[in-house]
Amino acid sequence: MKRHLKILQELIQIPSVNDEEEEVAQYIAGLFKDYESIETEIINSYPGRDNILVKLKGARPGKIFAVSGHLDVVETGDGWTHPPFEGVIEGNKMYGRGTCDMKAGVAAALAMILDLADEGADFAGEIWFIGTVGEEVGMQGALDLVEGGYLDKVDGIVIPEPTKRDGENQAIFASKGSIMYTIHGEGKAAHSSMPELGINAIMTAAEFIQNTQKEFDAVTNNPDYRNDELGVTLNVFSVIEGGRQFNSVPDYVVIKGNARTVPEYDSARAVALLQAAVDKNNENPENATLTLELNQVLDAAQSKKESALIRALKEAGKDKNIQVRPLIGTCELSRYIHLPQDVDLVVYGPGLTKMAHKIDEYIEIDEYEDTIRIFKDMAMLFTEGK
Repeated sequence: MKRHLKILQELIQIPSVNDEEEEVAQYIAGLFKDYESIETEIINSYPGRDNILVKLKGARPGKIFAVSGHLDVVETGDGWTHPPFEGVIEGNKMYGRGTCDMKAGVAAALAMILDLADEGADFAGEIWFIGTVGEEVGMQGALDLVEGGYLDKVDGIVIPEPTKRDGENQAIFASKGSIMYTIHGEGKAAHSSMPELGINAIMTAAEFIQNTQKEFDAVTNNPDYRNDELGVTLNVFSVIEGGRQFNSVPDYVVIKGNARTVPEYDSARAVALLQAAVDKNNENPENATLTLELNQVLDAAQSKKESALIRALKEAGKDKNIQVRPLIGTCELSRYIHLPQDVDLVVYGPGLTKMAHKIDEYIEIDEYEDTIRIFKDMAMLFTEGK
């Protein structure tokens, strides 16, 4: 089996489902242990969850080009016709959890660095791989690397999420922010025949939801808060749980929601809106007491639509139909937009966007191999400043 296929298959065989990235990081470090020209560094985020940096230095000064891929995958779910953690190859496809999202992107970067080292490639600057933990929930690994200053010298970062869609290979330069939050409500229990003796947490929640959604709808419909690329800030109340039995006034409620934000009405303002709504509710002693828990706060990210990195990508992938697009979802752009330096950012990687998190997830092998080539050529162009 060719090296690049073996690397991808072995990555798939490590079941890093929302955890266990340490094993993936150790595997990656092992790929480079015999290369004096390549430096690896493991940075812990949580017990058993390690980020990794891989650095290949060029022969002369130049820019630092990096590919940043997350090492975790989502749960498998039921109904697979191919084992999810074997990396079965059939024809032009390799099947397995994470083949598309995004271990093919990770493997492409690793294969690129190994190939360049073996070839003794003449290039300027440095070429890095950044492996992060916890992207699927919280993006803590990327946050730790940004806040720890590990990436302060990087000039360009490619995030190889699967971006092939409707016959085009998308180059994503912007993404919405995302706030996942939980509202906890504490009421007072009473018999349902005497509701005046209790405080109905569900009724408080119902009123809170209606009032708060009206405030978010006003933001959504305000043209001053519209972003030309990403659209508008949105809020969805997605879960409500509460009460204990038919004949009791409910003394607790839990509300969950997700706000998607744009720079014009950013995540900080959306959080402030939620907190103000909670505070207003709590001014009335007849209401259940509400508290806001923030489960995840990611900022909207908008990088340059025309940058040296995107120009290098278009040149390296000129045989592809590469279109520069925004993303209405979110990814690690939301972390890297906060790097202190002027850094070029783009999301581009192998695989169909629609295959992410699917049963019988797969990657097309020729698309994976094309990405290795594109990353190589892109790195050469970018580090030289072309």
